[in-house]
Amino acid sequence: MSFKCSKPIPDPVRTLCEEPWKIEVEPFQLTPRTFYVGGQKWVGAYIIDTGAGLILLDTGIAESAYMMVDSIYKLGYKMSDIKYILISHAHLDHFGGAAIMHALTGAPIYMSKEDDEFMQKVPEETELPQDMWHVQHIKVDRHYSDDTAITLGDISIRTLLTPGHTIGCTSFFWDEKNPVNGETYTVAMHGGVGGNTMNDEYYSTSRYLTPDLRDRFFNDAEKLKKIHVDIALPSHPNQIEILDRAGSYTHESQPYLDDTVWADFIDERVRQVKALMK
Repeated sequence: MSFKCSKPIPDPVRTLCEEPWKIEVEPFQLTPRTFYVGGQKWVGAYIIDTGAGLILLDTGIAESAYMMVDSIYKLGYKMSDIKYILISHAHLDHFGGAAIMHALTGAPIYMSKEDDEFMQKVPEETELPQDMWHVQHIKVDRHYSDDTAITLGDISIRTLLTPGHTIGCTSFFWDEKNPVNGETYTVAMHGGVGGNTMNDEYYSTSRYLTPDLRDRFFNDAEKLKKIHVDIALPSHPNQIEILDRAGSYTHESQPYLDDTVWADFIDERVRQVKALMK
């Protein structure tokens, strides 16, 4: 699987709120333990089967929560199987369904301390209020620590603060073993790479984010590229094309296995952010 990205979905909020069936996606497997359960093509959500319950990574918006719940049931799991809810960053398209999922599962919600504060202090930049979607306020139960992995069953997720898109954007790394051949893969998801919040126009109106976050994003990119990642997952499916292989996974074939994708993806996002500076 060499790296490629695709064009963003035009007007995704309107489509998801008014005609969600147009961007519906069935759940599918990507790694030995990880499944796509977003239910739609705009913003990603994943479950990781740890052997002792599920970890849910991001939640989409409230309007797509029913699609995510349906996806999880279609895979044979129950809401009570979800033990932790991990949020990559404080934008509503990633945490908008978290209140619903917390109510259904009782699982604690994790977010970085930095983005928790961002969300509380500047809701107009995180909840992105508008008439079309419904804001579901959330209470964060636990904060990440890059020094302490989040462990459940035999999966340990290592977090890494990677600011830029938001001040507390968090990336995730974990290892999974292939039950057929015994190989171990490092899986990763960058917490957020959108240039829509890393440009001078945005900084001119933001009450919280400043251009030094963009500099940090560039500096961190060089360090991140050096981390070995076997399977790179996108927080938005168009950022790393995964839907074109949906349904083709087997432990023998590993259609998403390519340790060049991670660095190429980061290079492409840096290129896009720099292009916005011209």
